[in-house]
Amino acid sequence: MKLKNIPNILSVIRILLVFVFVYLVFVTDNLLAALFVFFLAGATDVVDGYLARRNNWITNLGKILDPFADKLMQCTVLVCLWIKNIVPIWFALAFFLKEFITLLLGALAIKRRSVNVVSRWYGKLAVCLFYLTIAISVIWKDFLSANPIIALLIYVPTAVFGIGAMLGYIKHYSYLKKEAVCKDGIINNIRKGK
Repeated sequence: MKLKNIPNILSVIRILLVFVFVYLVFVTDNLLAALFVFFLAGATDVVDGYLARRNNWITNLGKILDPFADKLMQCTVLVCLWIKNIVPIWFALAFFLKEFITLLLGALAIKRRSVNVVSRWYGKLAVCLFYLTIAISVIWKDFLSANPIIALLIYVPTAVFGIGAMLGYIKHYSYLKKEAVCKDGIINNIRKGK
């Protein structure tokens, strides 16, 4: 096994943990164990990102596997918790929109070889708030169900940060695309002797 494949293996493990999460939620009804699996998946994401950047173990497969594993886990968590009446539908839909658009932007950026897909600080903040909100939703589900105003005070800021991160990525990738197009134009002009 090549060491540079370790981040990809961790991404595959994260995908497999999605099925473990679903099993724990619907078959065993053990939400705390499912929450642990969710955080374990998040830890593998942090480790594989750290190893890939620190050791330059970035592969074309990893550029696809890593965001796919993240989005699959997060969207699965939202669907499961919505079905269980733990998170509201509007909160789930807000994050579906964010994840779909950021995944699409990442795919477009990967398509242009001159553009590297990187996490921005606002994206990391949105993910941290998302994990915190999911933990609160599971651990204090009965309390939040009985206190809808407090639930709104938790869900609304997280959704706003999520949508804000999406808008930040749209701005960032449109800037990178313009920069890449400009660079391509300069290179083409040099080749043509202009």
